[in-house]
Amino acid sequence: MREIIKNNPCKDCAVKSSTVYNLDNEELDVLCNNSTEIQFQKGERIIKQGTFTQNIVFVKSGIVKMHLTGPIHKDEILKISKGPLFVGVPDVFANKVHSYSVTALSDTTACFIDFSGYKYLVQNNGKFALELIKTLSENIVTHYQRCVSKMQKQLTATFAEALLYFSEYIFESDEFQIPLTRVEFGEYIGTTRETVTKIISDFTKDKIIEVNGKHVRILNKDILQKISNVG
Repeated sequence: MREIIKNNPCKDCAVKSSTVYNLDNEELDVLCNNSTEIQFQKGERIIKQGTFTQNIVFVKSGIVKMHLTGPIHKDEILKISKGPLFVGVPDVFANKVHSYSVTALSDTTACFIDFSGYKYLVQNNGKFALELIKTLSENIVTHYQRCVSKMQKQLTATFAEALLYFSEYIFESDEFQIPLTRVEFGEYIGTTRETVTKIISDFTKDKIIEVNGKHVRILNKDILQKISNVG
């Protein structure tokens, strides 16, 4: 059963986005009174593509994937990230429906903030609005860079870049559990499950990584970085 925690005390929350630090106590009360914290289990949909946009979603903790189903009904993974971060914000301001889905790849805690309350804060606090724009802009620029790398690099380089991303950003460790199936990993780097399996086999033979199921240990990070950089 999904756990819902109502009226989460935002001012006492240990996990805050950079935007929240620009709010005074009265504005924090507005945020708190318009927020509901929900616990999601791995595999649960946090935002569903095509549903009405009613809330700003702040992922407090957990790993999530942003993915989109295209015109031929094929799912494409746009991004994998971890909390704390906002998801679905551009859609809430620009669209009536969500243009992509967000799914939990691990147990995840998210705050759903009613749009009317959030819009009030944006309209009445310039520093809050500016920090929101800054955060969204940084995310967009980083996403553009990853999209170009995905399109222009060879698959071995894209695979190496993905492993480094998991190691350095998502898990902050050279040993981790890949939160994707091999089919999903293929979607993430733009190839098939069979190609992912072959690259893993080649990297294992070359003693770059050690793999046991979904468990990965990076043995030679310097070589992995060189493969990623060569493209």
